[in-house]
Amino acid sequence: MVDDDADLMSRVARGEKDAFRALVVRHEKAAYNFFLRLTKNPEDAEDLTQELFVALFRAARRYRAGASFRAYLYRIAANMGLSHLRKGRLRAALSIDAMIDSGFDVPSRRREDDPAASFDSRETWRRYEAALSSLPRPWRIALELRVARELSYEEIAAAMGKSVASVESMLFRARERIADELGGSDEGKGDA
Repeated sequence: MVDDDADLMSRVARGEKDAFRALVVRHEKAAYNFFLRLTKNPEDAEDLTQELFVALFRAARRYRAGASFRAYLYRIAANMGLSHLRKGRLRAALSIDAMIDSGFDVPSRRREDDPAASFDSRETWRRYEAALSSLPRPWRIALELRVARELSYEEIAAAMGKSVASVESMLFRARERIADELGGSDEGKGDA
């Protein structure tokens, strides 16, 4: 299926509407979820998803068939997200879901029977989200692409227009900053 994306893009560049529809159907949900995690606003996520596919359609002729389509798509998405966040039109935040794989003890959102445990969980959750929100925007986007979208370091580098070493550094620093803000240790700083 992934191999078909390059073929679909070359068909889109030739003006085939069915090929474009197939790309939208295949990638719309993942793009929407990316923007929803970034903005925490369903309306903004929907608008950005639509804008992403308009931009993808317009950029179809610039796509190089040998390049990773996912990296190409998320490069456009990351640039759009950063642009909107810089303009202050969207509230910058990254969902806690994007950090589950990073090795930190993520508090549960479920209410517990023990009021003290529930208070501790809510407080830890608040601190965790505050730590995520304090990350620089590029770090949050790199983290979202790595953890939630499961892109490789190479794909993230291509999507963000950075080197692989830069991506590795951003992800390491993001994990380190969150651990520091939560009073964590070096344990759990696994591969994110």
